[in-house]
Amino acid sequence: MVGRNHIIITLLLFNVTFGYGQVQLEPACAESTELYGVTGYSDSEFIWSFDPSYGTVLEGNGTDTITIRWGYGTGIVQLEVLEITSQNCSNVPSRAWIEIMAPDVDLGDDFPEICDYDSLVLDVGDHYEPEFTILWHNGSTDQQYIARNTEQIWVRITDGYGCTRYDTVSLLVNPSPDVDLGDDIRVCAPNSQALRPGDYSYYRWSISSTGEVIENEWEYIVYPVERDIPDTILLEVQDYNLCWASDTVVVYPCNYETLFKDMPNAITPDGDGVNDVWNIPYMQFFENAVLEIFDRWGRLVYRTTSVGEEPWDGKSKGRDLPMDSYYFVLDLNEAGAEPIVGTVNLIR
Repeated sequence: MVGRNHIIITLLLFNVTFGYGQVQLEPACAESTELYGVTGYSDSEFIWSFDPSYGTVLEGNGTDTITIRWGYGTGIVQLEVLEITSQNCSNVPSRAWIEIMAPDVDLGDDFPEICDYDSLVLDVGDHYEPEFTILWHNGSTDQQYIARNTEQIWVRITDGYGCTRYDTVSLLVNPSPDVDLGDDIRVCAPNSQALRPGDYSYYRWSISSTGEVIENEWEYIVYPVERDIPDTILLEVQDYNLCWASDTVVVYPCNYETLFKDMPNAITPDGDGVNDVWNIPYMQFFENAVLEIFDRWGRLVYRTTSVGEEPWDGKSKGRDLPMDSYYFVLDLNEAGAEPIVGTVNLIR
């Protein structure tokens, strides 16, 4: 049994013979403390020797017993003892072979790094002497541990011989890049707009309208072009920790008819959270717009210069207006833009 041994080596009585005075002793666990001994004359001196890279003598050198603290390494060690009697006589040294054993536990890189959208799977395998046991730092006894957070992780394997070994890794989880292209935009002649997301190790721009892909350009210039539909620009970046992130920005058409062709024309302010107010799209692009709403007799019932922030809720000066069709004028106050006129239906 592997553990603390008390081994008596004799020249006449041993279990396994490898030549004169050589025996095969029971295996010992790495990092264990073992006691070995020989029989001889009581007044003799006993000189012990073995490869010191495998262990350290704690006590007993010169006597017929020796205590050895085996080290971390594993392998076959030759333990030799030479008896020198009080008459200064000696014989051929007695030799024993000992296998120093430990489970082979390796979790891989001691300082792994992952990105916050990844996980690290640590697997100790099942190649140990049965019946072996597994214990992770969190109390798990599974073969695998899946790590997703910055932490120190250790595992202990105890094999069927009772030998134990640990391995430890320190996991660092890096955050994803914080890439932000900003709000959606309209770029109309004669203007252009530069998209500059920041400093990263790699850039990949993808343009939906053309299928164009541009790599390793730290900025992208949006030029005014005729767009019938919104154009989506996708940016994927990799930072210096090899973590990825992406963001998109939508470039909307400059043509007003295209922008407002599907503008809603009815509201139902019944408190159900659906169409309770009149949300006119794309008002974020027209900060100077003015909206006026008139009843069927031409009386002004609602006016706002904050069209995006103050959608009409079917009231006039805080009072509910009756169900009807109302006439509106939306003045974008942008050069070359005619006011948009039409009707909006109030349904109760």
